Amino acid sequence: MPKNQVYLKVNMKNKILFSLAGGILLFVWQFLSFAFPNFHKEGMQYTPLQDTLLAAIGRTGLQPGKYILGMPDPALENDRQKMEAEFKARYEGKPWAVLHYAHNNTMAMGVNMVRSFLVSCITAWLLFLILGALQVSSILARVAISIDVGLIGFLFGPYANYIWFKEPGIWAFLLDGIVPWTFLGLLAHFFLRKKR
Repeated sequence: MPKNQVYLKVNMKNKILFSLAGGILLFVWQFLSFAFPNFHKEGMQYTPLQDTLLAAIGRTGLQPGKYILGMPDPALENDRQKMEAEFKARYEGKPWAVLHYAHNNTMAMGVNMVRSFLVSCITAWLLFLILGALQVSSILARVAISIDVGLIGFLFGPYANYIWFKEPGIWAFLLDGIVPWTFLGLLAHFFLRKKR
């Protein structure tokens, strides 16, 4: 077998092994982050008013979706001044909420766990492709690049939403953008070092 074919075979084997190992790492981190010790509990709090609120929302006939409560009617979009005046008069300085509403609470745990694990494996695969394509070989550089990828995800997703909607639990998302990505960078270094 030609040398380059052996290299590609080993390289593919390392990509698959890293994707599985990295997928497990990310999947376990998600469990730790959202279940125990549940760093995200600030963003998923319980209220004893939940049954009253759900019943009241259900009676309105609201369709499933995500809503911002406390914003002007979008029908006024063509008249910017009127829209701003309505917002100031009716909503500025008053309570508001983000409502994510669904008619059926179905917890298909098996299917959701499989999908979550597959997404974790794909995420690890993509990181491995990035680190493998770069001409860096030091462990510090690989870990730093991995953390950079995690921070890009944090800044563009959760933090960008936090700027506008002040969603609770932002520090947990920052932790998600650093801790597992540090371990992925270390793991990737091991697999990329073995490859050479």
